[in-house]
Parts: sequence; C-alpha cells; structure tokens
Amino acid sequence: MPDPTPKPNSAPVYKKLPGKGRSLVEYVTLYLARDHLLSVSGTGFSKTIAGLLLNALWGTLLFICLVGALSTGGAAGWLGWGIPGAIFLALLLINLFRGPTCACEIHTAVQSRRLYSVNRLRRAERFLGILRPLLLAAQGQIAPDELRQRIDAARQSAFANAAPPVIGQPPR
Repeated sequence: MPDPTPKPNSAPVYKKLPGKGRSLVEYVTLYLARDHLLSVSGTGFSKTIAGLLLNALWGTLLFICLVGALSTGGAAGWLGWGIPGAIFLALLLINLFRGPTCACEIHTAVQSRRLYSVNRLRRAERFLGILRPLLLAAQGQIAPDELRQRIDAARQSAFANAAPPVIGQPPR
C-alpha cells in the first residue's frame, strides 16, 4: 500500500471541485489540495448572466413566439413560430432546473476573489460541504457570541482611530 503522506519535494495532489464558471474575461476552475485551495483562471470572452435575467429573456422570447403563432394562424404560422418557441421553452426549463444562481467569494488576508465556478446554489452548497470541515480543522471554530464581540471591537477601534471629517478650507 502506498504511503499517503506527501514527500517533501513531491507535487501536491489536487481534486477538482464541483463547478466551473466564466466571467466577462476569464474562465475559472477550482482544485483542492491537502493544505490549500487552488483557483485556476484563464482568459475568455463568455459572459455569465444571472439566472433571473435569463429566465426573463427566455420567457419574453417564448411569449413573443406564442403571440406570433396566435396572430398568424394556420399550420405555417404555428410551425414558423413554434420551432423557435420550443427552443426558448427548452432554454427556460434548463435554466429553471439548474436552480438559483449565486455569487461566491473567498477572502484571505491578502486578497478577495470571486469564485465564478461556484455560480449555482446547489453547487455552492456542495463546495462548502467539502471546504467547511477543512477550514474548521485548520482555523478552528469561533462561538457566535465571541465572533460578534470581535466584530464590534474591530468596528469601534476603526471608528475611534478615524480622523474627524474636514469641512471647507482650513483657516490660513
């Protein structure tokens, strides 16, 4: 049986996480190693639109096809409007069955990054199910009351150290 502990000079073993996504200018895939998360991105030109907007688009086009079919009458009108209408209905149903969309970000001490590959709610739940135990094992868990106290203390210190606002020109 091979030794599961990595050798000091060996490359980490990555497991591809669920999902992949695109933004206006990049394509993103996530991989999990034993001790870190890797986000791989490349440039591309696909645009991701929120599920609700896609539903509105496909629904509107479907409605236009339905009105067109009803106004023209006859088999030719139904055939001419029905084929695109069937396509828009299929696209609407596919988007509905994929589930609600979401935005997922990861925040570290040095940067914040949107994870475009985690763009549906079910996918985000699976992703967090994999990642949450690893994060808790590495960082530990803070009780909700202690977390609220830390956040309040950080807010108070941020505002206590802030300079007062300057209104108008300083006197000469």
